[in-house]
Amino acid sequence: MDVKSAFNNVSKELLGKRMEVEQAVPGVSGLSFVDDIGWWAAGKDEEEVAARLSAAAGASMDWAAQNGVTFDQGKTEAAIFWRSKAVPTGMVKVGATLVLFNKEAMRWLGVWLDSQLTLKEHHARRLKGGRNAKTRLRRLTGPLRLSPVNCWKVMTACVQSVAMFGAELWWKGDGTRGTVGRAKDLQLLVNRQARASTGCFRTTNLGALSMESGLQAATTQLENRQRRFGLRLLSLPQGDQAKGIARAHTEMGRRLTSTLTYAGRTESTVLLEEAETLDAELVQEEEAKAKAEAEKDRPGLTMFTDRSRLDSGAVGYAVAWKNGQTWRGIKTHMGYNQAAYDAECAALARALESALRRNTILERITIFTDAQAAIRRMASEEPSPGQQYALQAREHIASLRRARPAITIEIRWCPAHKGIARNEKADEWAKIAAEEPDTHGVEWLNYSDRMEVRPMPLQRSLMNLKREISEEKWAEAWQWARGQTSKRKYRMPESHRPDSVVAESTKRLVSRAYQLKTGHARTGQYLH
Repeated sequence: MDVKSAFNNVSKELLGKRMEVEQAVPGVSGLSFVDDIGWWAAGKDEEEVAARLSAAAGASMDWAAQNGVTFDQGKTEAAIFWRSKAVPTGMVKVGATLVLFNKEAMRWLGVWLDSQLTLKEHHARRLKGGRNAKTRLRRLTGPLRLSPVNCWKVMTACVQSVAMFGAELWWKGDGTRGTVGRAKDLQLLVNRQARASTGCFRTTNLGALSMESGLQAATTQLENRQRRFGLRLLSLPQGDQAKGIARAHTEMGRRLTSTLTYAGRTESTVLLEEAETLDAELVQEEEAKAKAEAEKDRPGLTMFTDRSRLDSGAVGYAVAWKNGQTWRGIKTHMGYNQAAYDAECAALARALESALRRNTILERITIFTDAQAAIRRMASEEPSPGQQYALQAREHIASLRRARPAITIEIRWCPAHKGIARNEKADEWAKIAAEEPDTHGVEWLNYSDRMEVRPMPLQRSLMNLKREISEEKWAEAWQWARGQTSKRKYRMPESHRPDSVVAESTKRLVSRAYQLKTGHARTGQYLH
């Protein structure tokens, strides 16, 4: 049901009405979205479902009449989802109108829902949209048009986003009943995109084509979209109902858990009504000026932070400052389930905590870090990876302000590995924290995070999970391409990114290079 001529705050009023109808009509649940409201009910047959939905629609119409709201009955739709292949005949009464259950798929928030929820119609429509987008872009991908790297960007943004929209809902794995053939349909489209990006021939080996174009196989992309969907759900703030889908005892919940290959605890986020303001100055300057600022002596307390992550996955961070001529600081080992990004953010929060715990709080505190992403994280309290450290930093800054209202607090960026002595010291200590957790002076969060021995002390970070997802995507793409090629004819690249020098060259020139590299070009052996 759609509100006619929607007005301000209608979504809040619909939310209140939705709750009233749910209480008044047993067995009915609602979902409101801006000026739209939907009702759904379960029943033993379509007549029972139609009766409950009619009752919910009647209650909605009564509320509309009392509040001067009009529902656009022409936009009202009804759908029934069941296992039967029979055409539904039931009707839902909405005011003076009888709304038949849709015989065809119904569009809801961009997804076409058929009566059996196979999403076959949705896949067909999105695939057709992707093909149409590819056709419209043909003139941009010709020999004298966009470079290969820009072709790749256009194909990813304009074709794949259309063709694979909503694929997270229907993809169940290659060869699984209900989705057989859909990956093949998408693969044919991906092949066309890859040829348009590289200028290769239709008979070019698909594995080599995938590697050179940077466009992964359809199955790889579908699996990756599933993992990213699961990660987005886990990243939602506590209390969000959608978050429970990722761990629900349903077909989709089990599929997401299997795809993520991790069912343990993860970093949690919260949606705050009102957060502490970040009453500190964040400074990111151009490299030369930032280096000069980091090297000069500054009044008050000046601290440098850094992190280290080993190939084994061990992560540590350090906070370093000088007390006269003596180096002082903190070295902390974070375990094996965190990311370098988490360590950078944790180091900033820990530096502020250390400044707060000093016997005397100085008038000026300056903290340097070589991670611009961590500085940006400190500026936002939005629910996303690293939020816990941003909130800790705000609490420490607020406490410092209460203790000394006139204090000046700066968090500055400095370039890494540019010979800045204090930054190099923080880097040295961070490596010790990651590599040698048993060394004297290295803090352990507790003694239960030894690799593969005891559970980790921290919940697995979202960024760590995101990194694993990215690595799995590349591994799957490489494995698929390897299975399509011959070592004698094509040498697999070590990097998952196309050669930037080649990819940024002119299309006419670089297409010859791709044809030669893939072993399928107009050379002498094809002319005899």
